[in-house]
Amino acid sequence: MPSEVAAADPVRLYAAGSLRRAFGEILPLFEQAHAFRVEALFGPAGLLRQRIAAGAAPDVFGSGNLDHSRRLFEAGVFDGPICFARNPFCAVVRRNFGIQSAGLIDAMLNPALMLATSTPGADPSGDYAELVFARIDRLRPGAGALLAAKARRLLGGGFASEVPAGRAPAAWLIETGQADIVLGYQSGTWGLDPSGPCAPVDLPQGCAVTASYGLAVARGTGQRGYGLAAFLTGGQAGALLYCNGFIAPNHVSQSQTIHVSAKAPARE
Repeated sequence: MPSEVAAADPVRLYAAGSLRRAFGEILPLFEQAHAFRVEALFGPAGLLRQRIAAGAAPDVFGSGNLDHSRRLFEAGVFDGPICFARNPFCAVVRRNFGIQSAGLIDAMLNPALMLATSTPGADPSGDYAELVFARIDRLRPGAGALLAAKARRLLGGGFASEVPAGRAPAAWLIETGQADIVLGYQSGTWGLDPSGPCAPVDLPQGCAVTASYGLAVARGTGQRGYGLAAFLTGGQAGALLYCNGFIAPNHVSQSQTIHVSAKAPARE
């Protein structure tokens, strides 16, 4: 790889923090195959979208919620997004409490147990947690409002995070005594010690939520942006996403796949 080209012409990627581990494996493979590097910024997707709306100019944007990418498309700054991965929502609980899926709602409502989520608006994970509460409210009128008021918004509120690098945020909150139950993505449970203090628990029937991840390319980007997007929606990246707890989109057609086009407009 010509170092002067890689340094001068990076492809700029903004991506949801939940993609950090998987993209940490995927992006080096892309860089090895191309004569430029990826300059990636990971963080809460809602805050990343706000940066873009304020004038930041990444070539590619990967969000944990398709709506963020759609809003940038509607503003005329990005191409229409595709769903490139999905991520089921679940709970991580303190293992010695013996909480199972059937008793999860009662456990979350227990005043003695601390419930934590990400921050709605700033982080799609927080928005999905609010959706879970709304679905619980349909099953148990009033319970969803209680949970929304009780939940501690301990994650996703800004780019600076107290969670140590390489640690699963939900497990770290539980192990440091800040929460007993944390709602978050299935991908965040990958690598948990099966005999450790934290255990993943599926959401009860009627409350399940699956996040749809959107990938969009900035209008006016050059071949680098389209090339990265094509790689991230390809089979090699998909296999690594699967190995990190994500699942494949169930509705991506051939026409939705991002390809490198010889006619892709170049950003000057």
